[in-house]
Amino acid sequence: MAKSKNHTAHNQSYKAHKNGIKKSKKHKYSSRKGMDPKFLRNQRYAKKHNRAGGADGASESGGDE
Repeated sequence: MAKSKNHTAHNQSYKAHKNGIKKSKKHKYSSRKGMDPKFLRNQRYAKKHNRAGGADGASESGGDE
């Protein structure tokens, strides 16, 4: 008895495009898993000091006005 075929790519492209090949959805916050911890730490400090601008914003300028 002849061996049967194990795999074929026939019709796979048609099936994939039937509903369209879509890009994955982009989320607002991507995962930070596997990123450089030194970079993430610095990013956290930068965000912290960037958002504290309201009341003590004048003291950062250094001028006495």
